[in-house]
Amino acid sequence: MKKSFLLVLLAGMFMMTISSCRTTQKAVAVAPINVQINFSMDDLVYIGDVTGASTQSYFMGVPVGGRKYHSGVLLSSSFGLPIPPSRGYSNALYDALVQMPDADFVLPVSYDSTVDQMFMGRKENLTLRCKAYKIKSK
Repeated sequence: MKKSFLLVLLAGMFMMTISSCRTTQKAVAVAPINVQINFSMDDLVYIGDVTGASTQSYFMGVPVGGRKYHSGVLLSSSFGLPIPPSRGYSNALYDALVQMPDADFVLPVSYDSTVDQMFMGRKENLTLRCKAYKIKSK
């Protein structure tokens, strides 16, 4: 019995090591609050509005389903939006960044969140609206 359990455990570990996961991320570089670059609107080119949306379910606080390996990452929360870093927000930001691949940065402007409470869980629909900008090259 002990030998078969060990074989199953070793086989499971072997399968976990040879299986691969593909993770896709988009990131927005944000400087800490004590670093300042003086841009005026003349230095920037407004590309357009972008919108990202995501639906994420949670069971007892743990994310279930959704897009696990697609995430957009804000490196700092200096934009002032009180959005908690969650998988749903990360997926919505990824959608916004994918829409404008030539943008140097996006500025999250607003978000709409709808939470449906369920038994021992919840379902969150998040829509994120951002403005996309590109820095002018001389």
